Amino acid sequence: MQDEKEFLIRHIKTEDLDVIDREAERNGLTRTALVQMILESFVKNVQSVDAIEILAYPLQDVTQQLNQLTFAISNSNHNISQDLNALKDVIQRNNLVMAEQTQIVNTLLNKIRR
Repeated sequence: MQDEKEFLIRHIKTEDLDVIDREAERNGLTRTALVQMILESFVKNVQSVDAIEILAYPLQDVTQQLNQLTFAISNSNHNISQDLNALKDVIQRNNLVMAEQTQIVNTLLNKIRR
């Protein structure tokens, strides 16, 4: 059985009590049962908000780490792209040199054969 305590609520306006009484009657409850349900609902909401805030901190940390990882990957991709472009340029220059060398060798071979 749950640990329950009694307490007295003071300084409630008569109009507010009338609303509570009407709502309790409409729902087939006593005033005490309705107020108890309202308080329990309030406590659950507060606990949920607290739990959400507790969970939010690690999620914010994970989000920050993911953002840093995304930034690092973007930088790496950019650097890899630059390296590949530089390699492509070197290969193209090498192909030109090889074509020139092949032309020179063919010219020399043709001169030797004549």
